Amino acid sequence: MTIISPSILSADFSRIAEEIRALEAGGADAIHYDVMDNHFVPNLTFGFKFVEDAMKGSSLPADVHLMISNPAASLDKWLALKPAALTFHLEAEPDAAPLIARIKAAGVRAFLSIKPATPVAALAPFLAGLDGVLLMLVEPGFGGQAMLPETVAKIGQLRAMAPALEIQIDGGIKKDNYRDLVALGASNLVIGSGIFAYSDYAAAIAEFRK
Repeated sequence: MTIISPSILSADFSRIAEEIRALEAGGADAIHYDVMDNHFVPNLTFGFKFVEDAMKGSSLPADVHLMISNPAASLDKWLALKPAALTFHLEAEPDAAPLIARIKAAGVRAFLSIKPATPVAALAPFLAGLDGVLLMLVEPGFGGQAMLPETVAKIGQLRAMAPALEIQIDGGIKKDNYRDLVALGASNLVIGSGIFAYSDYAAAIAEFRK
């Protein structure tokens, strides 16, 4: 079954607990936290305290995506939160193997992400040690962007390289395009405005289940 991971970057932060409860009731599989530092990407979102408090109020697995420079420096703090999965970017840490090992040693699923301009081949040395890969289908930094058409082929390329790997995709996923992306091999959909643009989250998530 395809995993539905709503990104709360598109949620109403003034009522975040209510938003998370609505996602739980609506049938989401996980909560995706986009952590941005205004350095690696041109936006600043939230930090440890926000994610920790949101996790306390949720029964759903936490999927933390670090869009930050020097992820090694703060990795232990993020691991202390005990998310279900932790993702960092290959562009921020080209020597990814030691971080992958640290994440897995903490009992957390290790994901590696790449931006649109980074070729899938760059992931090859690390695939055997990963639980999954997050392919960005937009330039990371802001929600609500349209998918970059040239990124779609990377899903099939990665699936051919790693037939059993969990492939998570993020960026511009909507009701009118997700079927093609799943057919190419995507198994985990990070969806922001594709869910939060609707008042009925359960109905929106159900649509992606079809």
